[in-house]
Amino acid sequence: MSTAPRLSLHDWSSLRTELLWIYDHAPAAKARHVTADHRQSNWAWYLRRGEVRITTRHGPLTARAGQWLFLPNERHPQDFSDDASLISINFRCQWPAGDPLFGSSRGSVLDGTAHPRLEQTAKRLEKLVLRHFPVQHYIYAQQFADYSLFLRFQRAFFEWLEAWFDTRIAIGDIPSRNQVDARLLRSLHLLDEAPLEPGLPQTALQTVAGVSRVQLNRLFRTQLKLTPLQYWERRRLESARLFLETSDLPLKELAARLGFRSDSHFTVWFKRHAGSSPGRYREQPVQR
Repeated sequence: MSTAPRLSLHDWSSLRTELLWIYDHAPAAKARHVTADHRQSNWAWYLRRGEVRITTRHGPLTARAGQWLFLPNERHPQDFSDDASLISINFRCQWPAGDPLFGSSRGSVLDGTAHPRLEQTAKRLEKLVLRHFPVQHYIYAQQFADYSLFLRFQRAFFEWLEAWFDTRIAIGDIPSRNQVDARLLRSLHLLDEAPLEPGLPQTALQTVAGVSRVQLNRLFRTQLKLTPLQYWERRRLESARLFLETSDLPLKELAARLGFRSDSHFTVWFKRHAGSSPGRYREQPVQR
């Protein structure tokens, strides 16, 4: 069993935690036999029926009915049996630089009976989501709710997150430590929340950090190995992928929302960063 690091409450609060989706049914046909990219978030699958096999860089992993599979943060082939049905939870739990809390995991297969809180909290969370959003949504953070409902979602999600964290510790996974300068935290909060359309908020960034542009760049490079612009571009790419995966927005409108002068500028930029055109990316199976 590993030991969780002891950090200040302020440091723990800098973790970015967010439910992306949860469902309890058979996987989509187009996602049964594909190479999936699981690098951007955390994934946990509980097999109700059938089985799934993934091939990781450390070797194959197979989960069967009654077992949990914690996926490693990497690209890998996945193959579900024809009768497979599962609880699928996709969520973020990462430090400001984008590093996952458990960044070095090889993936794990666990018997559900040995970790009952995982299924109990997942079922409560899924029922709450389904009650208020009966139409399947892949990105729940984009849905609308009042503050009271938001708090109920957070409470249910954090119950699941606690069960997941305690289980990871119990099986020997080691969480990473990440203590971030307060000036950097203020800057990252601004970069994460600022609208993309107007572009990088350089002046506001220097104001919230209280340092010059040169000092701010040095701070980012020292702690994140990124410049503010590189962090901003990464957020734009993440948003572009989500729009392409979950919406039918015309490219011209999507490009405008992301701060590009035209859809042609966006297409060139996206192909350079993602390795394929927006149209081709949109045609690929969504990895659920």
